[in-house]
Amino acid sequence: VLLRDVQALTLHRGQYTTSRRTAAVPQLQCTGGTAGCSHVPAVVQCYNKGWDGYDVQWHCQADLANTYRFGQMEVSCEGYDYPDDPYILRGSCSLLFRLELTEEGERKVKNSGSFGSSYYQSRKDSSDCGAGAVVVIILLALAFGVYKFFLSNQQPQQSFGDRDGFTRPSWQSQQAPPPPGFKSSFT
Repeated sequence: VLLRDVQALTLHRGQYTTSRRTAAVPQLQCTGGTAGCSHVPAVVQCYNKGWDGYDVQWHCQADLANTYRFGQMEVSCEGYDYPDDPYILRGSCSLLFRLELTEEGERKVKNSGSFGSSYYQSRKDSSDCGAGAVVVIILLALAFGVYKFFLSNQQPQQSFGDRDGFTRPSWQSQQAPPPPGFKSSFT
């Protein structure tokens, strides 16, 4: 079929293109966008709006909620004998598209924080509270550890007299002598 003569394409979610020279691909392929790919329409119809001398200009429509719109779109068809063949294999066309939020969709995202049901939103809020409680508990445990380590060991250091009558610092009477080369002025 000559590509320029194709007046309309109907593409379905979950169905694959026919193929002759290459592997079959999904007829509808979402590539991202501000709305993500979780709301891919079931059916998209693309209409031939004219020829620009190089390619067909397509206008695609689908039954989308008011919060979504198509962004960048590209209709791709398999050339019958070679990649740029003006004759295409019937049923080989696919649509690559981005799904974007409309102004209404952006307002809903700002108001609710995210798309989703109120159940999802309440689950999200409760998990945020749980994470905050864990952080507070960890910080309290660290503060208690610092208190115990630095403040509860504040005992006055005492000098003990040895049997030979010399007075030494408490660390010398309780532990082994310092390593060789240790200067007593560093204590």
